[in-house]
Amino acid sequence: MTVTAALSHPTPGGAPFAPAFADDADVRAVDAGSPALEAFVASDTAGRVHVLTVRNATDGDQELHPEALLPDGRGPLLFLGGASTTTERDGRLVAHLAPYGHVRLGRITDELPLTDDATQEQPA
Repeated sequence: MTVTAALSHPTPGGAPFAPAFADDADVRAVDAGSPALEAFVASDTAGRVHVLTVRNATDGDQELHPEALLPDGRGPLLFLGGASTTTERDGRLVAHLAPYGHVRLGRITDELPLTDDATQEQPA
């Protein structure tokens, strides 16, 4: 049986992050620090809205420091979807991914008024 993944991008976390999923968004692979992790960042054309997606491609637990993979910003790093747990080690956020798990985190790099749609977002 062959399963084909949908090619359209959902908009997790509400309207503020929608520009990172637009057809003209800049999507680039990033090094998550381990060959077991597949990571990319999608950014809007203005360079303000960024979404990091990381997938664990192995049957073992993996961890990463996600904040280093997104541009700095005054806004918090927000959990947008997936399945991960986070801890803090030496003052840095550490995301733990289960085998074949993924996480999607977002950051807005400057102040942007959030709409009521943003109430589903939670700090990572």
